[in-house]
Amino acid sequence: MRFDDWMIRTGETNPGFGEKAGWSGETVRRYRVGKREPDAAAMAVIFRLTGGEVTPNDWVGVGPRSEQEPAGAVDVGEVAS
Repeated sequence: MRFDDWMIRTGETNPGFGEKAGWSGETVRRYRVGKREPDAAAMAVIFRLTGGEVTPNDWVGVGPRSEQEPAGAVDVGEVAS
């Protein structure tokens, strides 16, 4: 799940999440809109504070980002032959 989607769904505010994480609300806003990518430590904090719903994979584009399969997705089983 994308961080912005999680924030919207839960009604969390930038300053509120920032306070829990030890960041400014502006830092959270930049993560949400893609102006800044969190480093590994920040990704771990986001993972923990979102109850595991926003994973590091959601930031780096590994694996599906939602419950829906992306268009053109290839089953790993199809690749190995």
